[in-house]
Amino acid sequence: MSWYVLQTNRNKERLAQLALRERRVESYLPRMLQWSRPAVGSAVGPLLPGYLFVDLQPERWQAVTTTPGVRAFVSFGGVPAMIGAEAIVFLREREGPDGLVRCEEHADAPQQVRIVNGPFRGLLAVIERRLPAQERVRVLMQVLRSETPVELPERWVRLA
Repeated sequence: MSWYVLQTNRNKERLAQLALRERRVESYLPRMLQWSRPAVGSAVGPLLPGYLFVDLQPERWQAVTTTPGVRAFVSFGGVPAMIGAEAIVFLREREGPDGLVRCEEHADAPQQVRIVNGPFRGLLAVIERRLPAQERVRVLMQVLRSETPVELPERWVRLA
């Protein structure tokens, strides 16, 4: 069997995965904690919104394309795109005990954010670090020509 990439209808990845399970098609939907946490909905979301992976034989393609929540196979030149099993293994190796893919944070690539709520709304800052247990971030802001650390709720910042 081979792994293929499916495009799903908007926000229907889980529906498609459940429907595929009923059809006895193995699928994989890598999930992660969304950052910053959305104002509405779950903090857990797909790593690749709008896509999931299926492991099947080509003769089962038709059964998959008629599955609720599935738009189509990702194709190149009319041929569904295969993905190596090593890519699936790579993602699964990065899952924690909760089944969520962990993305490493790189300290050498600072992330600039815009503060969208609170007394500093509208200002830019750089994330110093996340404080996940508290759903907060520590940002560095330029105040009087020096970097000042400020802790804010995650939901108050958006990537700039």
